[in-house]
Amino acid sequence: MNHSFLITGYTMDKICRQHIYSAGPDAFFDRPCIGYIKKGYAQFLYEGKTLYAHEGDLIYISYGTKYHSVWFGSPDIEWYSVVFEYASPYAFSDYRFQILPDYPAELLECMYQTFACAPLQSISHFYRLLDDIYQKLKSTPKAPPYLAVEPAICYIEQNYQKPIAIHTLASLCHCSESGFFKLFSKATGTTPIAYKHNVMIQHALELLAHSNLSIEQISTELGFSSSNYFRTVFTRLTGKSPRQLRSE
Repeated sequence: MNHSFLITGYTMDKICRQHIYSAGPDAFFDRPCIGYIKKGYAQFLYEGKTLYAHEGDLIYISYGTKYHSVWFGSPDIEWYSVVFEYASPYAFSDYRFQILPDYPAELLECMYQTFACAPLQSISHFYRLLDDIYQKLKSTPKAPPYLAVEPAICYIEQNYQKPIAIHTLASLCHCSESGFFKLFSKATGTTPIAYKHNVMIQHALELLAHSNLSIEQISTELGFSSSNYFRTVFTRLTGKSPRQLRSE
């Protein structure tokens, strides 16, 4: 038996919010996590893409994941959160952030109902859940193209407020500008500027939810050339204007 796959820690909560809830862009998952939406829906900005999960969807979050999420309800938002760890933090590391739509709730309900009163029974349900979802998830290891542009990705995430020249990113990855564009697109499915916009909007979501800064001030703080351009990029990525999201 491979003991790396044994669960050494496991906790489960039912989280309830109302209207809108934002989880910050600086969150780093040092343990894998599973979410299950019971009410409302969620929007995830992850690796330059915008993904959605709705009621009845299961979200699998692998070790080392970074993303920003915004949760919406009318008015209630409710989801299960399962945080766990394996004996080895790299166990099943090829199963990265994914959403399984319309996932049956039975095992999660059993886990939650028995978590406090019968923990061994609860964890037995959890092992069954993991066995099932790993059969449904896709193995998505970081491919060589992703590893090749990882220095550029880290640079964008650390310097999103500043103008970033393509030749700077290309030099970090030891390739020409044209070669870098092709490699970055293949690795991430998006362009460097679109990736940067995604990171900027992740931080905008956090500021809109947890600060009193005006939209113009947020635009300036994030490094957008104008507040109108900020509004355009924000609406394209989130489907809502900054003012609409703040008012919900």
